[in-house]
Amino acid sequence: MGKLGKYIFMKKYKMISSFLPDTRKATLSNIKTMLRMYGSVYLKPDEGTGGHGIYKITEEKNNFVFHTGSNVRNYNSLNVLVNSIQKKLIRDKYIVQERIILLKYKNRPFDIRVMLQKNEKGTLDVTGIIGRQAKRNKIVTNYHSGGTPLPIDTLLKPHLNDESRKQYIQTIESLGKDASAVLSKSYRSKRAFGVDIAIDHKMKPWVLEINTQPDMSIFNTLKNKTMYQRILRYAKIKR
Repeated sequence: MGKLGKYIFMKKYKMISSFLPDTRKATLSNIKTMLRMYGSVYLKPDEGTGGHGIYKITEEKNNFVFHTGSNVRNYNSLNVLVNSIQKKLIRDKYIVQERIILLKYKNRPFDIRVMLQKNEKGTLDVTGIIGRQAKRNKIVTNYHSGGTPLPIDTLLKPHLNDESRKQYIQTIESLGKDASAVLSKSYRSKRAFGVDIAIDHKMKPWVLEINTQPDMSIFNTLKNKTMYQRILRYAKIKR
């Protein structure tokens, strides 16, 4: 199941539906509609991880700004823009997703990865949570695309006081757990989920994506190895 399939499946569950950004098949019609609605959208391959092949389109006064990696191109026609990447959109079954404007730390956007793993009883526990800060001028935060892993407490410090921050991190963890619990209904054999959560300027969290084969190595980049050691311990659990 790709990103669109996961979105359609999860959208049926009220506990999680309001935290999912609008996601559709990347047709010209859907891209036009969503640009009218949101002003800016992301194009993502339906399958695939690591932040590769992700584009951003923003409409600015009849001008369409196309971001790919750290490059920017301008088009005066959306049709021309889409035609230039049409083959790739079809081949890689692209989706179009509402752009969530990410919260920033030191003028660079970041998102959060919540790691969930099944315990001996087969229920999901939060075993790790980490922030990923985008490389300067990049539109993705992924570690393997140059993103910087940082403790979530560090990233939230400029936005929330100590007590609020503690409560907010618990909220993010709960959202990650709820999202994984929903998706695990369709992925019963999976023992780990990596939930990517964005935070907008109103501090609302959004579930951008759930990985069913999450990379654990990002947690090994933190100085404090407690989370990484816990993740490795859970990875060895046999059911």
